[in-house]
Amino acid sequence: MKVKSFFTLFFVFLIFEGAAQTLLFDEFYFEMPLSEAKKTLKKNQKKLTNISFGPQTAYAVRKKSLVSNEGALISINLWSKNNLTLQQAEKYLLKSKTYFESKGYKTVYAQENWSKPLLVKKNLPCIRFVDPNKQTVVEVDPRGQGSIHTIFVTYYNYEWFVKKARGEK
Repeated sequence: MKVKSFFTLFFVFLIFEGAAQTLLFDEFYFEMPLSEAKKTLKKNQKKLTNISFGPQTAYAVRKKSLVSNEGALISINLWSKNNLTLQQAEKYLLKSKTYFESKGYKTVYAQENWSKPLLVKKNLPCIRFVDPNKQTVVEVDPRGQGSIHTIFVTYYNYEWFVKKARGEK
């Protein structure tokens, strides 16, 4: 009987431990130790180099994708897998918006010309989404010049992001 109680308590602890961690992306969670995040990246490298946010889009998590503060993961950046032409970058932006909204994310900020990389104001975010449970903020930004462009998708913890925006962090 004691063994059964021990296992019940053990599983309850695991459930609460997992619930306390806010998922950022895939197996990466907010404030995950950076060393653990690097191991997760290495373990899942193949899967994390071909991520889609809509048809005919490909993104990748790279070594520099993991953004930390004091050894804890605070955000994760994904890059478009390949360099894109201006037309491809515009399509990636449109498809990303469609993808996130189809998953229940709400658009909470978008520049007037968010789908036109050459018209996006560089000092402001391009387009920003929040998941239905207000756990995660996703920001999609184009970068590039001339004929070479890249699209970045960044995941943040919602509470951390709001505190940072208010100047509390």
